[in-house]
Amino acid sequence: MTNEFGVFCSKLIDEIAKLEEHLRLVHAQFKGAKLLRQSALIDENVITMQIDWSENYNLKQAREERSAYYFEQHISIATGYIWSKDSCFSFGCLSDDTRHLFESTWAAIRGLLEELLSGQENRQITDLNIISDSPSSQYRNKTTIFFLKHYATKRKITVRWLFLASGHGKGIPDAIGATIKRLFDNVIRLNPDQSFKGAEDLMNKIQISTNIRLYMYQKEDIDSVKRLIPLLKTIKGTSKFHEIIARPNGQVFIKNNSDQSETLIKINF
Repeated sequence: MTNEFGVFCSKLIDEIAKLEEHLRLVHAQFKGAKLLRQSALIDENVITMQIDWSENYNLKQAREERSAYYFEQHISIATGYIWSKDSCFSFGCLSDDTRHLFESTWAAIRGLLEELLSGQENRQITDLNIISDSPSSQYRNKTTIFFLKHYATKRKITVRWLFLASGHGKGIPDAIGATIKRLFDNVIRLNPDQSFKGAEDLMNKIQISTNIRLYMYQKEDIDSVKRLIPLLKTIKGTSKFHEIIARPNGQVFIKNNSDQSETLIKINF
């Protein structure tokens, strides 16, 4: 009994230590994200974006549910919020392609980024900050690092991607995704005899009744992004990165949490 109690106490101490470490990370990332949002609100040369994938929307046609040929159409929804000194707004990126890997994320926001960085007549954007959750398959991986470096050197800006602690990435994007889905539901319910072929039909129907800026991206957009990706070598420690900073000169820095100093990493692409 004494030995079993000792094992229990040892495991409990280990779990408490892991919890303390996780809570420190949660606090550091929330603090870092807050600072990035604030910097965009006070500095006209900074833009901060938070982005997240919603669960795919299942498009169910009201009248077709009784049809023998009825099927469900799935729609991808990437949502987020933009902070800048001039304006702040919600956005949603829609597609009939349901892949959620990084190339899909970049294809979804590429048009919005070009709009943000090219549409500034009287100012030069020097810093682009992106905040997201931290799933490795979607954001925190070598492909993300490649594109941040590529975009930073191409646009001559500093691009920073901050990953919130795992399980703590929900927020404004989640609410925007829920709003878009509710608008979709209302449109289908109020137009039972109309057939909606996919994301573009629904977007055209709801965009006049919402302040959320809506963007479409296609399978071809994802494929064009994917073709830009060379064969990439694994970068050691990627799973622990919680902030990636790409400079205009091609240097890439990382932080394991946002309270730490930046560390330069060597990459071969």
